[in-house]
Order: sequence, then structure tokens, then C-alpha cells
Amino acid sequence: MVKLNPKVSIIIPVYNGANFLAEAIDSALAQTYSNIEVVVVNDGSKDNGKTEKVALSYGDDIEYYIKENGGVASALNFGIQKMTGEYFSWLSHDDLYERTKIEEEVRYLLNQPAPDSTIIACNSVALFENGIKKKEKINHVVFNDYFDIFLGASAKTGLNGCSLLIPRNVLIDSGGFNINLPVTQDYDLWFRLKDKCKFTLLDRHLVV
Repeated sequence: MVKLNPKVSIIIPVYNGANFLAEAIDSALAQTYSNIEVVVVNDGSKDNGKTEKVALSYGDDIEYYIKENGGVASALNFGIQKMTGEYFSWLSHDDLYERTKIEEEVRYLLNQPAPDSTIIACNSVALFENGIKKKEKINHVVFNDYFDIFLGASAKTGLNGCSLLIPRNVLIDSGGFNINLPVTQDYDLWFRLKDKCKFTLLDRHLVV
């Protein structure tokens, strides 16, 4: 039985990320959807405490943990073990959510036939150093109807892991992210989840 107001855990893994971390946390805390928790996992930053100082400045507004450095996959897995929500939403420390990201995805999720085995994705915006924004757009038909092809082909626009809303139970059952993969841990997990879950696209630009 899926709750009408499920709790969503926003997991922010960070390593030496004092430069952008506050903006990421602010965008998570500014969500219009109220039933959230923000979990920041400091993956053993070595920056003289700068990253930790930023995280601690938020006090009880976030859940904060520090662990030995093990890579982003290990930090995400750590956050998944600590989270208390029914749904997982990844936010990189140098990415941002639009204010309605979680609200819109939860609403879309609850309209799906099997919300407890459905993964919601959305489109994203690339923000360049000069301030120019470029809207990346996933082909809606290919994504929803031919997801194997979308993942396997060299897609013009890839799947941004921070766009996803994923049921926690399927992450636990899958074993989470592969800590032996330093840069492709996200697509490895999507390939493993695609046979257990339905990936569906909410055609909105909700991640920067």
C-alpha cells in the first residue's frame, strides 16, 4: 500500500565540496514538498574542515554524517542505509533542484499503476560557468517505450542520476551502487534495476 504522502530522502554525497554544497542543500530545503529529509554524507573530505563547516551550519535542518573516503558509490550506499524515507532522491553537491522537483515527481509517481516499483526521471538543465543555461531533453518515446535501447545506445542526452525518484526497497534489494566502479556506478545500477522496475519520464526540467 503506497502512502499518499510518502517520505522522500534527498541524499547529498560530498567530497571536498565546500564551494557548492550550501547551494545544493538550500535547493533541497526549499522544496515545496514538505515530507522530506536531507541527508548529507561527507565522504572523508580532506579540505581542513571546510566541507564539514558548511554542513554543520545547517544544524538540525539536515542529517549529517562523515565517513572514511570510499567514493561516491559508497557515500550513496551509506546514505541509503541511513535514510528513513520510502523514496530516494540523489542530489550531487554541485547540482540544484528546482523548488517543485520532489512535489512534481511524487504527484506523477502516485498516478502510475505500480508506484512501489516505478522510477521517475525528469529532464535537466546544464549551467555553464558563463551563466548560460542549456536545456537537455530526453526523447520521451524512446525513454518510455525502449528503455533498453536508451541505456544501451550512445544517447545524445543521458540519464542524470539526480533526476530520479527511486523506491528505497528496490535499492536495498539490488544491493545498491557498485563501490568498485568509480565513474559508471550510476548506469550499472540503472541496468540492474530496469528489469525490476518501470522507468518513466516526467517531461519537465527540474534539475540544474
